[in-house]
Amino acid sequence: MKAAILRGPEIIKTETVEEPAVPDDGIIVRVRACGVCGSDLHVYKTGAPEGTIFGHEFSGDVAEVGKNVKGIQVGERVTAVGFRPCGHCFWCGKAKFHRCSDMALTGYQLPGAMAEYVPIPIAIAGQTVFKLPDAMSYEDGATVEPLSISLFSVRRGQPKESDTVAVLGLGVIGLNAIQVLKSMGVSRILASGRRASRLAVAKACGADLVIDAAKEDALAAIMEATAGMGVNSVVECAGSPDTFNQSIEMVQGSGSILLVAIYETPLTWDPRQVIAKNIHLIGCLGGNFPGAIELIRSGKAVTRPFVTHRYAMDEAGQAFRTQLTDPDAIKVMIIP
Repeated sequence: MKAAILRGPEIIKTETVEEPAVPDDGIIVRVRACGVCGSDLHVYKTGAPEGTIFGHEFSGDVAEVGKNVKGIQVGERVTAVGFRPCGHCFWCGKAKFHRCSDMALTGYQLPGAMAEYVPIPIAIAGQTVFKLPDAMSYEDGATVEPLSISLFSVRRGQPKESDTVAVLGLGVIGLNAIQVLKSMGVSRILASGRRASRLAVAKACGADLVIDAAKEDALAAIMEATAGMGVNSVVECAGSPDTFNQSIEMVQGSGSILLVAIYETPLTWDPRQVIAKNIHLIGCLGGNFPGAIELIRSGKAVTRPFVTHRYAMDEAGQAFRTQLTDPDAIKVMIIP
């Protein structure tokens, strides 16, 4: 089968590799669509580990089912989360394998879905493998994973309908966060980003104020928009030292900062203002696939407009270059 393989810093090559064998406890999915994730770009830029097959935002058809798997049938249209627990950490010892502290993940330590077929090591219907509604396209299915992250993260902050919430960073996670907040009835959403294409989409997603952080001071704009009061919570999806510090400045006393972004470098920060304002710093790492599928099915989240570019497997290298450098790119999709 064909697969897109990391062969060095910013080098992706499409090669022919052996098809995966079906795990006893897992399945094989014939991939129909796979997104390039911002998390992939962090590894892509370093080129390590060499040989990585990316791809954890995907959908497809069940091609094979392991002998121990129940409730999943060949031919079903699915999306999935793939991981293999270490088997010996604290959480594995309590049989809570999904919380394993040293798990191998599909698309990183395990072969991912930027290939014609992807193995899912542990296939449990409704827990790691999720059927797609008939009306949902494969591309919609490949956007479930990032939407699930936004849903999980926003719910961690328990926003109220009366809240004013800032979303910093308008990649797919930030744009989805706006839709999740809107679906929860949050009264006012202030969004800040840097790319013109994403600013326009943020407005379409329901943001009440959209700030071009490349042209104006986002902190000043948000403080002005709130009459100097600041916001009840910040969904930090940008992952820069500047946006982290802005979050602390703009959030009200006893407010929350949801740390969703992946920071490429360690932060140097002064905790005194966090202490003085009784700010809640909330780490967000997780997803909610059933909830994300329902948001798309119900029309409360529309992710299809995020897909701006599509490439064949043979064009995987260009797909990554586009996602990294094209100012008009929001979500780049590989269609095997």
